[in-house]
Amino acid sequence: MPPNTSTRTPIAPILISLTMGLILARNYPATWTLILPIALCGSLIALLLSLKNSTATLWTLVFVFSATLCFWAYGSIRLIAKPSESDLELPQREAKIALQIKTVLHVDEQHKSASVIAHVLQAPPIGRLSKGDLVYAQLKRSEAFLLPETQSDIWQKGLEIRATGLLKPIPETSGLRQNNDFDRYLKNIGVHYRFDRTNKPELIRLPTVFVRSCAAMEQRFQAILQLGVPENSELANIYVTMLLGKSSVLSNEQRERYRMTGTMHFFAISGLHIGVIAAVIAQCLLLIRIPQSWSPWIGLPLLFVYVQITGAEPSAMRAFLMTAFFWLSFAFQRQHASFAALLNSAVFVLLIDPYQLWNLGFQLSYAVVASILLFGLPISLFLKNTFQPYKWLPRSDWTPRQRIVNRLIEKVSSLFAISFSAWLASLPLCALFFSFIAPAAIVINMMLVCLVTLVIISGVLSLGCGLLRLQPVSEFINHAAWLVISAMDEIVRTATIVPNIPFYETNSRLGYGILVAYFLSLCWLYHYPDKLRTHQIWIPAIILLGGVMMLHITS
Repeated sequence: MPPNTSTRTPIAPILISLTMGLILARNYPATWTLILPIALCGSLIALLLSLKNSTATLWTLVFVFSATLCFWAYGSIRLIAKPSESDLELPQREAKIALQIKTVLHVDEQHKSASVIAHVLQAPPIGRLSKGDLVYAQLKRSEAFLLPETQSDIWQKGLEIRATGLLKPIPETSGLRQNNDFDRYLKNIGVHYRFDRTNKPELIRLPTVFVRSCAAMEQRFQAILQLGVPENSELANIYVTMLLGKSSVLSNEQRERYRMTGTMHFFAISGLHIGVIAAVIAQCLLLIRIPQSWSPWIGLPLLFVYVQITGAEPSAMRAFLMTAFFWLSFAFQRQHASFAALLNSAVFVLLIDPYQLWNLGFQLSYAVVASILLFGLPISLFLKNTFQPYKWLPRSDWTPRQRIVNRLIEKVSSLFAISFSAWLASLPLCALFFSFIAPAAIVINMMLVCLVTLVIISGVLSLGCGLLRLQPVSEFINHAAWLVISAMDEIVRTATIVPNIPFYETNSRLGYGILVAYFLSLCWLYHYPDKLRTHQIWIPAIILLGGVMMLHITS
């Protein structure tokens, strides 16, 4: 069995209970005063069962039942109540609302406007909104929105403004496949109203000094990454997007090219970016003789500041939490369990923001990483053992050529296993939400993951040299990164000739059921570890691919 991938983690029943409780709260809101007494009784029964040394299965079932009720009550309190159908059918109206920005979705530099998700701070006493509700707002630029440090526009989390505009409900549509995918996204995160055609908003309060400092540092980072940029070259756009997550600087052609080849995830600050940057920081700390047990206390704050500078997107925060739980195990000298760190971060994220459960990025991130840990790693070991041409020869007798061949086989096996397992977990979600799956993504991701890693490392080194006032060195590193990006972009251009498999009206329950069956089959494999070393290891992949074929036939 691969190390650090045990499915037996204490946090797993809590995550299962939390997920089921939030789903119940979303679909069947209930009064917490009715649910908690039942949950308390269940908790007492679980305690008695533990004292009587009852079977672990019975105790787990009672515990999951009680915890689910607790999280049902928690979700009923945290999740915003859905407006009634009559409210959603009312016509649009003018309203004056005070807002606090929660998430910046897009900034239009040309028209000096921004699209944001914002909390309602103050709404008309007679209206559809109340304090704490979420709205999608399209805001215009105001002269008051200038960052004092740089005199540039600031659209950041925490900005408080007041504006007058048109408030209109987002209509309900049946089924998963809505006419507007963006409307579906807004509904999933608890947004039921649009606020647009606003006048120039008035400023209530600027973001905190820390947020403004991060915005100023982001501009400085962008300037460093563009040192020496060739004229009329779009490579710098890809470079900036990969290091800072500014997808708005990509051209429409670039965005569509990477989306259709299933490689758009390289432009979101996520697990790969945070993991590589954390590794670079850890290596730098080792070079200056910082003890390994101390490095998390220095590296994690630096990593957190980087995440804030890039906008603290949900994908970046999720990746930071995964890294933090894993890296802190070194400080506390505990077992380094990757899967446990993954589940711990998922529980932490959902407790802070329950709406993340319906976020596609959340679902893809955790499904893909879990698939890599539970399926990719054992597949990698299986392939290395299967395609071992010199396993009957002692390693001490291997020639240099044999060592190179063996090393090459190991690297290719690892890349294929990681890419294949990640692609598998993403299939049902891509079919449901993007209406297509990209078969070429397996090979493309194998080739690109190493190139992207080189670009991220180059970017970190360039930023470090730039901050140390070594601009010529940063410019040299940038040119090296653009050379790698050029090769990467050419690979993606070539891959666009491979046709994708289209999906139409798909059954969301069947799609999620396929994903659940895939992970249940993985848990079954880990219950019988000997099967991980046989050809039965491919059973989860067969189950998922068969389910996706069924989804395609019924779509």
